Amino acid sequence: AKIDTRVTRARTTIFAFAVVVVVLIIGYGTLYSTGITEGEFVAGEHYRLIENPPRRRPGEAIKVTEFFSYGCIHCRNFDPMLEDWQKSMPEGASFLRSPVTYSPAWSLLGQAYLTLEMAGVLDENHSRIFRAIHDNGRQFQSADAIADFVDGHGIDKESFLRTFNSPQVRQRLRQQNEEQRQLTIPSVPTLMVAGKYLVNMDAGRKTALDVVDYLIAMEKAAEDTPATETASTEP
Repeated sequence: AKIDTRVTRARTTIFAFAVVVVVLIIGYGTLYSTGITEGEFVAGEHYRLIENPPRRRPGEAIKVTEFFSYGCIHCRNFDPMLEDWQKSMPEGASFLRSPVTYSPAWSLLGQAYLTLEMAGVLDENHSRIFRAIHDNGRQFQSADAIADFVDGHGIDKESFLRTFNSPQVRQRLRQQNEEQRQLTIPSVPTLMVAGKYLVNMDAGRKTALDVVDYLIAMEKAAEDTPATETASTEP
């Protein structure tokens, strides 16, 4: 009987420990996907300022940039939420992606993204590439392999390869690679607002998008302030 009691206690302890682990995992997943931060966001905690950012002309769209890669599973998981956010993107903002080139394989995928963007066929292929890599385990090891995959989806193989190898695409890839190097983008996905703020993604994807909205509103307020102050000083 004593042995049975000890066995029962051991099983109960193991079960309780397993439940705690599951709860912690679910809680972390919820935090990462939804975020829990409320109220104002703080520089150095929720975002960091970029040194010597480019000046934005009055009335120019506030650019929101996602640094990403098709090879990144976190980017693939973030993409549907980011697509939904774009549908209700704050007025006066614009969105673009900048593919990172952390490795030769990711550089290939980044060049493919820029090719599809320049050809105007991202809508037909963007999600397909994510699904092919992360849902179906497909590996793209050459431009030909990607060209075969997108052939017939808004573009033919020959046109894709011609654009892929064009000086314009190669130059854009070099420029974006240099920008990422100067910004020291540590990981992907990472969001940048107005070329001035890099968002801390550790607090969760939902929180990151809330921070983006906050920074856009802050940029708008800063742009409107001089005109308001000028008007208030006029006789």
